[in-house]
Amino acid sequence: MSLNKQMVLFMTTLFLVVLIGTFILQLNSTRQFLANQLASHAQDTATSLGLSLTSVADPEDPSTMETMINAVFDRGYYAHITLRDRDEQIIYQRRNPQTIEGIPHWFIRAVAMEAPESHALIQSGWIPIGELTVQSHPGYAYSELWQTFKQLLAWFALVALIAIALAISAIRLMLKPLQRMERQAQAIVKKEYILQDPLPKTHEFKQVVHAMNAMVEKMKVVFERDAQNAQRLQKLAYEDPVTGLSNRSHFDMNIAAMLDPQNDAPSGSIVMLHIEGLKTLNDRLGYMAGDKLIKSLGKQMTQVLAHDGAFFARLNGTDLIGLIPGVRAHTLNDPVNALLSAMPGLLEELQADDLPVYLNITYIAYHPGQTRSELLSGLDYGLQQASDAGPNQAFCHTPASGQDRSEAPYDLQVALDEKRFLLFQQPVIGETHTTTHLELLVRLRDRNDTTRSAGFFMPAIQELGLQARLDHYVMQLAQTYLAQTQDPLSLDINLSLPALASPANWQAFIRQLGELGQAPLAFEVSERAATKAPETAQALADALRQNQKRFGLDQFGSHFTQMSYLQTLRPDYLKLDAALTKAIEKDTQTQQYVQGLVEMCQSLDIDIIATSVETEPQIQAFKALGVQQFQGYYFGVPTPLTTQATGAGDD
Repeated sequence: MSLNKQMVLFMTTLFLVVLIGTFILQLNSTRQFLANQLASHAQDTATSLGLSLTSVADPEDPSTMETMINAVFDRGYYAHITLRDRDEQIIYQRRNPQTIEGIPHWFIRAVAMEAPESHALIQSGWIPIGELTVQSHPGYAYSELWQTFKQLLAWFALVALIAIALAISAIRLMLKPLQRMERQAQAIVKKEYILQDPLPKTHEFKQVVHAMNAMVEKMKVVFERDAQNAQRLQKLAYEDPVTGLSNRSHFDMNIAAMLDPQNDAPSGSIVMLHIEGLKTLNDRLGYMAGDKLIKSLGKQMTQVLAHDGAFFARLNGTDLIGLIPGVRAHTLNDPVNALLSAMPGLLEELQADDLPVYLNITYIAYHPGQTRSELLSGLDYGLQQASDAGPNQAFCHTPASGQDRSEAPYDLQVALDEKRFLLFQQPVIGETHTTTHLELLVRLRDRNDTTRSAGFFMPAIQELGLQARLDHYVMQLAQTYLAQTQDPLSLDINLSLPALASPANWQAFIRQLGELGQAPLAFEVSERAATKAPETAQALADALRQNQKRFGLDQFGSHFTQMSYLQTLRPDYLKLDAALTKAIEKDTQTQQYVQGLVEMCQSLDIDIIATSVETEPQIQAFKALGVQQFQGYYFGVPTPLTTQATGAGDD
C-alpha cells in the first residue's frame, strides 16, 4: 500500500473515531436529558396529584379519587398511574397500552431508556391511607431522541465527508513532491537525468530533493565525462589533426571492412587526390600555409563528394582520399572536375598561384572481395596516369579485371512485385554463449536463381526510392515468421531512416507497427543516419518504446559525432562498426576507444554488440574491454530464416 493511501486511511480512521465518539457522547447526553425530563414530569405529577387526592381522601369512597386520577391521566402522557393502599393492594390504576410507533425497534433496543417511577404518599388527615405511583410514557422521549439521532447523523456524516475530502486533498498536495521524487528515482534507474524544479516547500522534502538533484547532476557529469572521453579517444585514434578528416589508420580499418565480402557492404568508388609541389609551398610560405591548403582542399572534397555513407581521410602529407559506397565511378566526372577547378582559387587565397603546386586526381571502382593490394595498385596507376597528363588532371581507372558492380542487373520494382526478396538470419551471441536474438538480413533471388546480398542491390534500391517499400515487405515477412513459430527469438530489422522522413511513409510505418502487437522485434538504423536526421531518429525511438519494441544503432563508433546525443535518444543497444573489429586485436588506440564506449554505455544501460567477428582472438579482445555480445561469421554464416513467409515463395 502506498504512503498516500496509508496516510489517507489513517486520517480517515482518526476522523471517524473522533466523530463517532463525539456522536455517541452527544446522543447519550440527549438521552440522559430526556430521562431526567421523564423523571421530573412523573415527580411533578405525583406530587401535585398526591396533594389533590389527600384533600379528598376517603378509603370508604374512592370514586372521587378515581375521577381525579382519570382527569390527570387523560391530560398527560403516562405509562401508568397507580393508587395502592397500605397493604400494597391496588385501589385504582390507569395504564397506557399504546406502543411506540415510527421508531425502529433496533434503535429502541440499542438506546434503552426506562422511565423512572415517582411516588407520593396519600393521607387522610394525618393518617397514611395509600401511595400514588406515577410513571411517564417514554414514547415522546424516544421520538425526540430519534429525531436528534437523525439530525446528528446527517451533520456528522456531512462533516466527516468534508473533513476526509479536505484531508485527502491536503495529503495529496503535501505528497506531490514525493510523487515527483518517485518519478525522478524511476528516471535515475532508467539512466534518465531529470532535475526536480521547483523545490518543495516542506523542509524535509526539500532536503531530499536537494540530495537527489545533486546525485542526478553528478551522474550527468559522469556520463558527459565518459562521452567526452570516448570522443577524445576517437579523435586521438582516428582523426587527422590538420583536416579533421579520418587518418590513415582509420582509412585502413574502413577499407578492410568495405572489401570484406562477409559484411554485405555495397560496391562503390574511391577518389584519391594528390597535391604535387606541397614541399615547395611549405618552403616558401611555411607549414601553416601548406596545412591551410590541405584543410581547404579536404573541405572542398567533403562538400563536392558528399553522399550517404561517404568516408573521407588524409592518407599522408600530400594525399586525400574519399570512399563513396553505392556510387558508380563514371558518375563522378563532374564532381572531380569541380575539385580540379577549385584548386587555382585555393592557391590564389594563399597568394601561391605563382608556385608550381597543382592537383592530380584518380578515381576507381571497388567491390567487396577485391584485395587491398589490387585496389591500391589501381590507385597508384591512376595517379601516375593523371600526373603524366599534366598539372590539374584527373584519370578514371577501370581495370580490365574489375567491373562496376554497384548497379544490380535486375529490375528491383519487379523483384518486389514477384516477392523475390528473402530473409536470412545471423545470431547475436550473449555472455552465456547462447543466442539472444537474430538479425534479419535481406537477400535477393535474381532471374538466374542466384542469391544476392544487400550490398549488391541496396544502392539501386536507394536510387529508386524503394527503401520504404522494402522495409514494409521485410516487416511483413518477419510478422508471418513469428506467427508460425513457437517461442521465437527477437528479430532485428534494419530500417531506412531517410525513407521515414516522408509523412506518408511514416504514417504507413506507424500503422504497420501497431499491427505487430507484442511481436518480439527490434529495429535499428545506422549511426550516421541517426545523427544526420536526429528528429526523425528520436521520433522513431519514441514510437518503438510506446509499442514495446527495442531500438538500436548499427555501424556505431566510426562516425565522428558528439556522443552526448545518446542520452536523449536512449537506444537499447549499439552494434559496433565492423571497422573496429578489424583493428581490435592489435591497435591499442582502438582498444582504448572501445573501452571508453563501454564505460559510457554502462552508465546508460545500453548494450554493446561487436559485429563482423571472425576469430577467437577478436572475441577475447572485446571481452577484455567489457563487450559481452557478438555477431559475425565466427558463429556461422547467415542462413535462411527457418520458416519463410509464404508470400516470399516462388511464383
